[in-house]
Amino acid sequence: MDSSQPKKLSLGTLLSYGVGAVGEGIGYNVFFSFFSFFLTTQAGIKPAVAGVISALAVLWDAITDPIIGNWSDRTRNPRGRRRPFIMSGAILFGVSISLLFVNVNLPGGLKIAYYIVVNMFYWLALTICVIPHISLGSELSEDFDERTRLRSFAVALMGIGTLIAVGTPLLLVEAFTNITGSSNAGWAMSGVIYGVLTMVVYEVSCWLLRGKEPANPNLQEKLPGNAAAVTSDGSDAAEKGLFFRNARKAFRNKSLRQLIWITFFVNVTVTLASGLAVYLLTFTYGFNEGETSIVYALQGVLVIACAGVVGVVAKKLGKRPVMIAGLAIYAVSYVLIILLPISWGTIIVHVILFAIGNAGYWTMVYAMSYDTAIVEQLRSGERPDGLYTSLIGLFMKFGNAAGSLVVGVGLQIVGFVESSEVQSAAAVAGIRWLYGLSPTLFLVPAVLFAVIYPLTRERFRELTRANELREQGEPFDPAVLKGL
Repeated sequence: MDSSQPKKLSLGTLLSYGVGAVGEGIGYNVFFSFFSFFLTTQAGIKPAVAGVISALAVLWDAITDPIIGNWSDRTRNPRGRRRPFIMSGAILFGVSISLLFVNVNLPGGLKIAYYIVVNMFYWLALTICVIPHISLGSELSEDFDERTRLRSFAVALMGIGTLIAVGTPLLLVEAFTNITGSSNAGWAMSGVIYGVLTMVVYEVSCWLLRGKEPANPNLQEKLPGNAAAVTSDGSDAAEKGLFFRNARKAFRNKSLRQLIWITFFVNVTVTLASGLAVYLLTFTYGFNEGETSIVYALQGVLVIACAGVVGVVAKKLGKRPVMIAGLAIYAVSYVLIILLPISWGTIIVHVILFAIGNAGYWTMVYAMSYDTAIVEQLRSGERPDGLYTSLIGLFMKFGNAAGSLVVGVGLQIVGFVESSEVQSAAAVAGIRWLYGLSPTLFLVPAVLFAVIYPLTRERFRELTRANELREQGEPFDPAVLKGL
């Protein structure tokens, strides 16, 4: 590819890819925003136990992330490396969401076991679907700025999914509860709707992207630069060893390492904020279902609007400055919850700053991870896009697990009582401090890692030119890899 004249992605391709991100927005946010709330207020599970349930399942998923990523990198499916995974995973993803919000009539221990198993199923299905979809983005364009543009569209459309997932559930549950006379049925029917929506948008995205995914390079007799290529039937006795070798090589990539740590700390924050927001709005601010839904709707609309702005700014300034500024603004949004009075004005300011920071991170993180793969491509000729995406996902899940524990244990410590519709003054104040302070503490190191991230636009272009020389069999200056 001529890096001086990059091929622009068509609007149709950008939208087709972005449609899949709607499913990620729904499936991811309906879980983090309401699953803990459902467990504690509907299923009657203590907050600390609910946190452990989520943490155990997320840690299980952390194991599967790099396996799925590496598998999709190396599959020999003639239909492509990514779309077959997405299409199968979407069905499992939809079913798993439907099962999450069923209040099963089982004794305490068996009920907890049910939610652990279903939660594990949810995360496995999410991984099979989401990791290949994100990885597909790196194959649709190899240009530094086009990848940012692609992720801007994805984050904007993900915002639509987020808007659906956080802005409508309480209203939908209330409506179904009124129709059926059962809150259990209200939650269960709502879960089915979100599961079906998630499945449908991913399948539509795959249908729209037919013919746009590059041909599977693994169908060649031998993978370029990879002495341990799979055999013609897809089996390889050295596959497990190869995976760990590739993972070790990936951690030598300094740029990827910085992104991994940013991802860990930000996703502790994401889980904390998503899990605690409904408690904050319900118990600290005293909002009803309609008012809470308005806050979530405003948040979703602003994230969508900010995603486009973030992409434009990143094209002018670069990805690293946008990431640094976004994370700093993200942190400020939580500090204000503590410093400003409990009022609609505080929530509106918080949501505006939250949207800027949230859009900045989610637009940049995968666009930056796509870029880091050029380092390994130059070193060995391999294209580990799926592995790199899954390693980002791996540490995202470690952050999710830590955040889930903090939510559950934190609510228990501040005195939240799962069986009470009215909480004590101490619990109400504690929820406010837990929501405002704990995310800030985790965002500070994320900002510091963003500051030392080394792969700028200029360095990426140097690496791209060197890789073109390598592919043509010509020598290149190895100094371009210094510090990377």
